[in-house]
Amino acid sequence: MRYEVSEKAEEDLLNIESYLLEEWSIDVLIDFFHKFQKAIDILLIKKVIFQKYEDTHFYKFILTKHNTIIYSYGDDVLYIHR
Repeated sequence: MRYEVSEKAEEDLLNIESYLLEEWSIDVLIDFFHKFQKAIDILLIKKVIFQKYEDTHFYKFILTKHNTIIYSYGDDVLYIHR
């Protein structure tokens, strides 16, 4: 299985990166991206489906206190929407 990141999700990640570098540190940024990659690894295994996101066909994975991954699955593809 592979994953794809939408343009909006890429924008979100860039905004998070900028914020963490400006307000925190490179170590916090690295920690965030390690958590993000671990989350992607979990979602790619597809053994756990997390809670539905509102009234949509998307699911949500709470990554940190302030960050949630909104995703869905296609044919052998994990789509990261936000």
